[in-house]
Amino acid sequence: MNRPTRQQWKTALILFSAALLLFLLYAVPGLLNPELLMRIDSATYLGPAYSILQDFTYKSSPDAALPTGLRVPLYPLYLAISLLIGGKSLVFCIVMNCLISALAVPLLYFAGLEFSKSEPKAVAAALLLMLSPTEIAFAPMFLSEGMFVTWVVLEILFMVRYINGTKKSDLLLAAAAGGLAALTRPLNVLWILPCLFVTFFIRGIPFGGKCLRALLGLAVFAVIVMPWVVRNKSIGSGWRIDEVAADSLRHNASVVESRVNDLPANFYREKYAMHFENQFRDKQKYPDRDSQLSYEEHYLTGIILNHKIVYFSMFFNPSKLVPDVPTFLENLRLTTGGKGTWDVIVKDGLWAGTRHYFEGKLYLPFLILPLMLILLATYLGAFGALICAVREKDYMLLLLFCLFSVYYLMVVGPGGYPRFQLPALPFLCLMASRFTELLKRGERTPAGQGPSPGPDSPHAAADQKEKDTSLPIQPSKTTGEIL
Repeated sequence: MNRPTRQQWKTALILFSAALLLFLLYAVPGLLNPELLMRIDSATYLGPAYSILQDFTYKSSPDAALPTGLRVPLYPLYLAISLLIGGKSLVFCIVMNCLISALAVPLLYFAGLEFSKSEPKAVAAALLLMLSPTEIAFAPMFLSEGMFVTWVVLEILFMVRYINGTKKSDLLLAAAAGGLAALTRPLNVLWILPCLFVTFFIRGIPFGGKCLRALLGLAVFAVIVMPWVVRNKSIGSGWRIDEVAADSLRHNASVVESRVNDLPANFYREKYAMHFENQFRDKQKYPDRDSQLSYEEHYLTGIILNHKIVYFSMFFNPSKLVPDVPTFLENLRLTTGGKGTWDVIVKDGLWAGTRHYFEGKLYLPFLILPLMLILLATYLGAFGALICAVREKDYMLLLLFCLFSVYYLMVVGPGGYPRFQLPALPFLCLMASRFTELLKRGERTPAGQGPSPGPDSPHAAADQKEKDTSLPIQPSKTTGEIL
């Protein structure tokens, strides 16, 4: 990509300002009462933040005796900086949460310029992300989702730039963004593997060069992530980036057993907790967190493997794509959680869970119906773009879809919490913004001649460069417009 023009910088600033204003307006009830924007997990981020602020140690709280490896450090560090600047004000932390979340919007605009070579489509993608009800709901919250989405958008930006221009520095920047994302949420720790796999399908680079660049990308990722893994090993947590993996397995195993035996998932979570408590009383056999976590992971993996057909049949849970209306409304004090809704969804389905949660007040979701329709349009547009990519054999788009959407929807397992859609959402917005152009190309195709290549096809790169020199970004001389 050429350097952004002055007008493009202005557009990015306008998008950032609009997103920040929207998120702050939504956060007004939380600014008056920060507890509204906290959930059970929030304490596991705020505790280490206060600990860092007090004596620059990473413990579960300033009063804890030992360091913790429960959470990866980047978001607690961001909170600690926010607390330091804001005089320990939680209100200022909410503003900073909105700021880091809003940053994803202009970054997606720049990614859209690379992806679609079109200013209107880039703006459309940024607006689709900004107006997603789930993105709005989590933007001000004391959870790591907002920061994580911003890192994912940076991954997309640098990867698309690398595909279009094949500059080694862009691949290294994408790997660095992936490493920082892994230090924000550990589900990104395996992302580097499919990322490097995709790079081997980029044309214009000798195979040996691809191997060397893949190794460099892996090295950059490891340099960012491994120091924290080594730190966790030194405190007795084993070779782990955090201690949440066992908890995720506990959740997934309970979901599977709930489906098999038609009992609430919470029943199994409590059963596991009692079992582990009894086991770990033997301090000689389980002297540290590493041995305890290893046992938990082995035990829970065994349960999943005993029901692997059920496990994989539940792997794609459509609940992940449902807008997080409950969180959106709870942050506005219109509803309350803690009703066991998830167990109802697992047992009786999404509609039963919806009726259970809203307790008959089904008019409440209609308060945000416009935002829900925007998200639905995003999904429909992305699905349409996916169908067109299959029809036109646009393999690179399919690979990127797997890397930036399928990976994030699948890596969390069969759990169906709507917040799991957030990291997959930016690329879906890019695809949806591109669908209108694909429709126009289909309408221009003469009957019986197949689809015309259009401006996004690799076979039309030369013609596109000659016919549309007014575009702000021209195709790469080495690869053409792969996307």
